[in-house]
Amino acid sequence: MSSKRSQNPALPVLDDAYRLASVKDTEESTRDLAARLATTELRRASHPGRVTWDAVDQADPVPAPPTVVDADGDLWLRDRGTGTWTMPEFDPKTFPARCGEVLTWNELAREYGPLTALANDCHIGGGRRR
Repeated sequence: MSSKRSQNPALPVLDDAYRLASVKDTEESTRDLAARLATTELRRASHPGRVTWDAVDQADPVPAPPTVVDADGDLWLRDRGTGTWTMPEFDPKTFPARCGEVLTWNELAREYGPLTALANDCHIGGGRRR
């Protein structure tokens, strides 16, 4: 999604997963999903205290975290009133247009997952911890 990294440089991102032999060896048509699932596992292993939802975790977490970091390390904020998500640092010159839209949890998880709660949000949400 972007070359810009978030405030979470230690959090594994999709680029890290694409370098893994297990992802490189995956058939091209399924490589993106393999990288997203690998990113999920890398995050869960490296940050076991944080909640990480993978790209197939479509149910809204209860309670929902106020912020998440997507697969590329970009920050998304939840609107408490509507439950929708926006990217506060959206810049049309840097990000695809879809990142400037208001997304539901389902859309955000499917298109930009895995999603990880920020360190100070790790007590929130019903995602799996490992």
